[in-house]
Amino acid sequence: GVGETRSCGTGTVAAAVAALAHQGARTGELRVRIPGGEVVVTFTEATSYLRGPSVLVAHGELAEEWWAAQHR
Repeated sequence: GVGETRSCGTGTVAAAVAALAHQGARTGELRVRIPGGEVVVTFTEATSYLRGPSVLVAHGELAEEWWAAQHR
């Protein structure tokens, strides 16, 4: 893996659905504070939505040789 991340969308949505279920609800909206910031998880009868900030945390360049090696 890549190690710890500042935000895990899958884990955040799973925790939010568990919190709603604990409250006896199937739909609703929750604000969740995670190391990457505060996000909003919304559940409808059909789907879930995760909204929150996005921030560039790294920048880099890959050599042409690396790209070429990926297509061998």
